[in-house]
Amino acid sequence: MKKEEKIVETYFKSIGYKNIVFEPKGNRTPDFEIDGEIAIEVRRLNQLHRGKPLEKTRFKLLPKIIHQIESYENNNHLKSAFVGIRYLRPINFSKRLRSEINSILQNHSSIIEYSREYRVNNNLELSIFPSPERLDVMYHFGYSVDLNEGGMVLENIHQSLKAIISEKSEKIKKYKDEYKFWWLALVDNIGGGLSDSELSKLKDKIDFDLKFDKIFIISNINPLKGSSI
Repeated sequence: MKKEEKIVETYFKSIGYKNIVFEPKGNRTPDFEIDGEIAIEVRRLNQLHRGKPLEKTRFKLLPKIIHQIESYENNNHLKSAFVGIRYLRPINFSKRLRSEINSILQNHSSIIEYSREYRVNNNLELSIFPSPERLDVMYHFGYSVDLNEGGMVLENIHQSLKAIISEKSEKIKKYKDEYKFWWLALVDNIGGGLSDSELSKLKDKIDFDLKFDKIFIISNINPLKGSSI
């Protein structure tokens, strides 16, 4: 059971449901069944960029850049620095990008006691600032900023909800007759859960067919906190 599925199971148990079955049809939809007549599909509610989750770039891109930074060869370094990464999609970890990053690290090594900002290209910036002490490596990862993130939380949820509902409703289409009710449980990775006021405002914004009998938005921080549309 994945993290999101565990959160959803905990939430439904907390609101009184007991007869909850995980993957009642095996390795296909639905993810859960309640009382033999309610099917539940589970998904992360995440901010999308061109139809793809923002965290995909974070998971694929950042480890590669961090590895390059922290494996920069200089065993005789006397001082160290931290490197901050600011990125904007679309961005690919190409040979050219690796070369540009390495060139910056090499040039900065002669002024490592100073802070500098470097624009690698239109989608990537590095901020290098000195460490107060010598570290095991010359350059150490400091922080990252995803410039595609942000914006108004409710607007981001509204836009993602529309895309996710379309995706999930297509997935369940051929199994729709197997259950009396279909619910969609979304683990909120955008706002961390909605207040009553935010939920009310979100309902007012919805201008598309929900396609599910109920949609639940559950906090990714507190699995006991959730609400339904």
